[in-house]
Amino acid sequence: MKEAVKDLLGIIGRIINFLFPFKLPQRIYRKMGFQGTFVFNIEKNKLRFINVRESIANDIFYSGIFGNYEGETIRLWYEISKEVNGLILDIGAFSGIYSLVAASANKQSNIVAFEPHPNNFDLLCKNIQINEFSNITSDNRAISNKTGKVVFYNYSEDGDNSPGFTLINHRYVDSQSSTLSCAAISFKEYLESNHKEQILSLAKLDIERAEFIILRDGIERIQTDQTIIFCEILDRDSIFKIFGLFNKIDYVFINIHDKKKRLIHTGTSAADLSEDLGKNWVILPKQIMESTKFKDILLKF
Repeated sequence: MKEAVKDLLGIIGRIINFLFPFKLPQRIYRKMGFQGTFVFNIEKNKLRFINVRESIANDIFYSGIFGNYEGETIRLWYEISKEVNGLILDIGAFSGIYSLVAASANKQSNIVAFEPHPNNFDLLCKNIQINEFSNITSDNRAISNKTGKVVFYNYSEDGDNSPGFTLINHRYVDSQSSTLSCAAISFKEYLESNHKEQILSLAKLDIERAEFIILRDGIERIQTDQTIIFCEILDRDSIFKIFGLFNKIDYVFINIHDKKKRLIHTGTSAADLSEDLGKNWVILPKQIMESTKFKDILLKF
């Protein structure tokens, strides 16, 4: 009976979304998840995406690709993806939305999407397949600071309901949750063994408080290639650590507040940071930040 009610709510939501021009508020449509494939547009590109009643697909279906799920972050990712030449890494890809957006923005790009969670990896592969992208490679290993088997915490077979599948045993790990052993490769080793001659132009990290140790592992290559980094940072302590890491190589920081749809250039200093920050950051070389091309991108926001 419970499944039947969920199915009915999903059907009602899809009908409303099709028939009426207004957008349902998130507090209502979050109960109208459905199972199936839908189509959305980015400029002239049509993308297909699978919804398995999870929040990311639901947000995109009901509010649009630049809507309630990290809308400003994805929009900036899309604009920058148009301009880069070289390798793009999506580390912690989940169902692959960032990889799909980058592939649609730049069909000449070489994208690798990493997702160690088995169910999420399966969904990622299906989303790549139904869009027929030949420039995205999926990899079910974790990017880490070491190579071998690593333990992940907060494991749930339903990846979307997990409080955060992570290789860090941090204070927010659910003590009642399961663990899972996954294959991993160090960031530095992966780049040296697979893309030694290719420039790492752009990377996105959404890996549940493991960002610092991985960025530290690959910092030499990041500096050499002048890589632009999109990074989720969930704790203020981690903000200070990551600022300290990149201040040494003349990088600057932009905070993205998706809910308030604003970008804040915080420069190179973590001092006097506002308490009201978004969780996503762009970390990029000062030289790129000051370039005409990047300034033109920021004018769109």
